[in-house]
Amino acid sequence: MRLAEGVWTLNSPRLVLLGGVFRGVVTVESAAGPKRLLEFTARSVEVEDLDLEVRQTIGTWHLQAAPGTTSTIVGNSVTLYAEMLVGTFTTTGQGAAPPGDRVTVTPSNIPSWLFNPVAAPSDSASRTITIKNAAVSQISLTRASLTIPRAHVRMGSPSARPRG
Repeated sequence: MRLAEGVWTLNSPRLVLLGGVFRGVVTVESAAGPKRLLEFTARSVEVEDLDLEVRQTIGTWHLQAAPGTTSTIVGNSVTLYAEMLVGTFTTTGQGAAPPGDRVTVTPSNIPSWLFNPVAAPSDSASRTITIKNAAVSQISLTRASLTIPRAHVRMGSPSARPRG
């Protein structure tokens, strides 16, 4: 896999990985050279009020869902790669509970409650991972289909969100 050019950031008041498993840290190629990323798999992902921001040299673009909607990411097994996740985490299923505070997770800062190694190919370590007020940077998705209700694209700052 090679990362797309630009910096991709997903912002959402609530991001949910259903059947989520943290797979560890992987190294992938980017235009700037190798990058270490967090790898998650999930049965599906739900994103409230999706705002996918892409910063490139020509400007910042936003792919947004209509306010008050939930976008979905589905596939046989959705794989999400991220350089950083920031938000308030909650989980259900196996493993220790997160602290309840806003947390920043990076390849060099992985909290013990998140790392639940998968011993077998089964998803015995899967759980629902919810991130409130989520910001996920350098995001990449594979083996997935994204559905965005009433999607629109605009160029500009993150605060200028159209209504309806």
